[in-house]
Amino acid sequence: MNPVSFLIDLLSSAVTYALLALAVVLAYRTSRVLMFCVGEIGMTCAYVLHDVWGWAGGGGAGFAAGLLAAFAVAAVIGWILYLLLRQLSANGDHFVGTVVTIAVSIFLEGVMSAVWAGETIQMPFRRDTFVLAGAQISPVSLAIVVIGGVLIGGLLLVFYRSRAGIELQAVAGNWRLAVLSGIPAARWLSFVWIVAAMLCAVAGLFSGAISAVSIGGAEIGFSGIVAAIMGGLTSPVGALAGALLLAAGENLTSLFFDARYSVVVPVLFLVLLLALRPAGLSGRVERISRT
Repeated sequence: MNPVSFLIDLLSSAVTYALLALAVVLAYRTSRVLMFCVGEIGMTCAYVLHDVWGWAGGGGAGFAAGLLAAFAVAAVIGWILYLLLRQLSANGDHFVGTVVTIAVSIFLEGVMSAVWAGETIQMPFRRDTFVLAGAQISPVSLAIVVIGGVLIGGLLLVFYRSRAGIELQAVAGNWRLAVLSGIPAARWLSFVWIVAAMLCAVAGLFSGAISAVSIGGAEIGFSGIVAAIMGGLTSPVGALAGALLLAAGENLTSLFFDARYSVVVPVLFLVLLLALRPAGLSGRVERISRT
């Protein structure tokens, strides 16, 4: 395989995993809840985009309508998650919140089975290629790398450099102190869950564009969760590093062995990480309390 083509494929996978991992990190930092439904949210939104795109007659306008519908569905799911967590884990039992996300993942799988009958759908993107540095490059993969990179860079900039990001970090660090300081903590918490769900939607759309949209495609969420754990669960930068390593492992396995073996890479990485560096790639534990 041409190195340029391999690099584009690797980065497109890494960007998809990174978006899911960032969703997990944002939810965990602010709520101490491990978000297990990232893959299901992504695939549900991908199904919605495909259907609305078709109903709207296709073309650019249809794609825009489908994209808005997918983001609207993601926002609703994020808002519902926030409401459920606020009601069911109000006593501070974060394990209950994690169970809620598992229940939502099961519910969304049921919705996909009932509405789309588990059908595997190809997104109507053009599948042509162009030559770059002697390699056949897919415009879809290249667009995913560029758009995903810009989105991730903007998110990190907001999180670390903006007033909104500083307030979010304050909410994650000490909920009560943030409230006493006049920060609208509840509003920021709902915002985080909506943004996390939208990141899942983007990742689901990217995954569907690269391969296909299906219930089985929700398994990509496991890779996002593993990438977040590899980064320490509270570090956005660590999540990016975990996503890149995971994508590299899967792509190298597919290149030198067989694509079927790549599915064991996330499990292998997770086992090795828990055995060698339980605190994640950062090598430290970042303690966050909402008391």
